[in-house]
Amino acid sequence: MSFQEKILDWYSLYKRTLPWREIDDPYKVWVSEIILQQTRVDQGTPYYYRFLETFPDVRSLADASEQSVLNVWKGLGYYSRARNMHLTAQKVVEVFYGVFPKDYHTLIKLKGIGAYTAAAIASRCNNEKIAAIDGNVNRVIARYFGVSDDHDKPTAKVKIALISNQLIPDNHPGDYNQAVMEYGAMVCTPALPKCDTCIFQQECYALQNDQVSKLPTPKNKIQIRIRYFNYLHLMAPDGRVALNKRVGNDIWKNLWDFPLIEAERLFDANELENSEKLKTITANITGCANVKDYIYKLSHQTLNVRFFTYYLSDLPEMAGTELVWVNPDTDKVPVPRLIEKFLLRNDIFFE
Repeated sequence: MSFQEKILDWYSLYKRTLPWREIDDPYKVWVSEIILQQTRVDQGTPYYYRFLETFPDVRSLADASEQSVLNVWKGLGYYSRARNMHLTAQKVVEVFYGVFPKDYHTLIKLKGIGAYTAAAIASRCNNEKIAAIDGNVNRVIARYFGVSDDHDKPTAKVKIALISNQLIPDNHPGDYNQAVMEYGAMVCTPALPKCDTCIFQQECYALQNDQVSKLPTPKNKIQIRIRYFNYLHLMAPDGRVALNKRVGNDIWKNLWDFPLIEAERLFDANELENSEKLKTITANITGCANVKDYIYKLSHQTLNVRFFTYYLSDLPEMAGTELVWVNPDTDKVPVPRLIEKFLLRNDIFFE
């Protein structure tokens, strides 16, 4: 029995029941694929339902404001994914009259859709014979065929792509792509793979040559950037809080967070009160600062965060900012997960 036959048989018996698995609507497949980028299935599934409930088709997504899209997305991270989806939806409505494309060569030209996502949609929704290669597929193929090239070099990607596209069957290419991905997620896992129950025990190069832990060759470690955020949590007399819209190409673009002083270290209360940003509101402070510290880890950054809470007698003007005063009970504002967690722990809730 061939590799393709074995893995398709396994898939028919053991695949997980997932809400996007049996559909052939390219819009819904696209939504699922973008959500699952850098997101676990158990974490992404509720967002999939929530996203489609809010934006059931590409037109509703295109017509929405960016802020409403980010609000639905909040908590998932990698917010550029949501912004790219919004831009792509608008282009689909403008250029393709609201019909979401399903052929590879059109999909690959859309913002936020790379080779993997285009292949996943095209193979499932258009029966195109093209391999969708994600981390799971890369791992299965590298171990089975013994692809030992440095994972960071183009030669490894080229070899994996050549092998994968030679393997993909003429019939049901979408099922085959899903089968290999599912096998990598459930059996041929990065750590503690289930080699004792693997259907490829006899053929797998890595298992036969004691290379399972070494293949695929691990990527070079990414250097983690360390940052220090001193946040001003300003509480107005009527319960509103001050938020500032983030701009530029930094993390959390177009989301809202507290007025921020980023420095080389975390401040103490005396240092903060002598800062230019806080001098403008000193006369309005009625309550002492409460200080809370957090460590918040992103994929490439670690944030050391200190929140300073001040209770104000009046609303000051914060020059040079886009500061707004927000009612947490009624205003729907997209905030980073870090800010959301802080607000929840302090009994302040955004819907």
